[in-house]
Amino acid sequence: MFVGREKEIKQLLSYLNRNSQENIVIYGRRRIGKSYLIKEVLKRYNKPFIFYQAKETTEEDNIISLSKLVAIHYNLGNIVFNSFEAILEFVFSKDDGLVFVIDEYPYLREVSVGLDSVIQKVIDKYKNKSSLKLILLGSYIDIMSKLNEVDNPLYGRIFMMFITKMDYYDASLFYPNVDLETKVKYYSVFDGIPYYNSLIKAEESFEENIKRIIIDQNSQLGDFMEVTLSKELRKINGANSVFSIIASGVSKFNDILSRLQGFSSPSLSSILNNLIKMDLIKKVTPINEPDNSRRTYYEINDNFIDFYYRYIFKNNSSRAILNSSDFYNEIIKEDFNENFVPKKFEKIAFEYLIRENKAGNIKPSFLKIGKYWYDNPIEKVNGEFDVVTKDKDGFIVFEVKYTNKKVDSKVIEKLVKQLDKCNVKYYKLGFFSKSGFAIKDKEQYYLKSLEDMYQ
Repeated sequence: MFVGREKEIKQLLSYLNRNSQENIVIYGRRRIGKSYLIKEVLKRYNKPFIFYQAKETTEEDNIISLSKLVAIHYNLGNIVFNSFEAILEFVFSKDDGLVFVIDEYPYLREVSVGLDSVIQKVIDKYKNKSSLKLILLGSYIDIMSKLNEVDNPLYGRIFMMFITKMDYYDASLFYPNVDLETKVKYYSVFDGIPYYNSLIKAEESFEENIKRIIIDQNSQLGDFMEVTLSKELRKINGANSVFSIIASGVSKFNDILSRLQGFSSPSLSSILNNLIKMDLIKKVTPINEPDNSRRTYYEINDNFIDFYYRYIFKNNSSRAILNSSDFYNEIIKEDFNENFVPKKFEKIAFEYLIRENKAGNIKPSFLKIGKYWYDNPIEKVNGEFDVVTKDKDGFIVFEVKYTNKKVDSKVIEKLVKQLDKCNVKYYKLGFFSKSGFAIKDKEQYYLKSLEDMYQ
């Protein structure tokens, strides 16, 4: 089942429908749905294509494999080209509108020295002579993003598309028939990653899906973490420890460092920078103090990885001796419902506001969104307001409540007192509530219920 990505599909089809030769680079972290996206585009485009999945093997082996696909497509028999350049020369020269896709391009780039230059040479040679559409896909964000930098041979010749996670609403299209609270739970675990969400079975309950997909021995996402992602993380010494520390709630650089035994400050900086490049960690600064390094913190940029390191990774010994139901009930259930899900609901509120802002439904449109750091000189404490927007008129402060109680006047009064004590300048308040509202003068506030967020 393919869901979402309609904006990306429309944009890619617009390039494919041109009569000119086009070169497209699609990149994003592993399992984000790049291959599924381009396959859906090719299905809708409904014209001839060659799709090659590059392999982590030798240059010769890849040339042989790609030659076979080209030979089959053009009925060339058992021909084997002698180089990637020869293959590219052949398909470009045909000028038949072929869509030529190479998935996991970094694998080829690693074994074929100067491949970027080879592609650039062929692109330039056939610029006005071919209608071929070349599409390169890759999961190594750092490598792929540099293909369009000034010092790369492909600079100025390619259209770049960075594929990010789906937001909470598009992700919910994978499980359209469950109740709203269960939708929040699913998103809290599986985020907006198509691969994760595709594993959900509609006929199973939330807990049954979690046990089958994550907790069971040899589960699909357990294997993904322990085999596929671990293979990449092994290149980053200390990555597992950093994930575990951040998942436990420690987010400031010095606090992470104090818990990371045997690593220096430069080493931790290197680990974090590499994980940021992989789009697995996000560096966050407050909306009101963006240049204050002391306020900077780090968070895991994937709900499932956060879930995995909070509950599974550190409890693998217990997982090995407990059945899945007992593991869920003893290790996960209480903390998940009381702490993990409410925190992810704040993320949903963020994404709802961004979605509405892009749709032009918020007036005035906000220019920034983030957390707001405060100091309370009266009580000598500091902290942050979790969701704050800034528009031309100033700040709007939002309170996000994922409880079984309705937001009432007491909640509002408490927030107003806290803002006044911290001397926060704002012009409006907003509230997101799982259980709705019990307040008068609702028009004074920006109010959104769970039902509003999933309309």
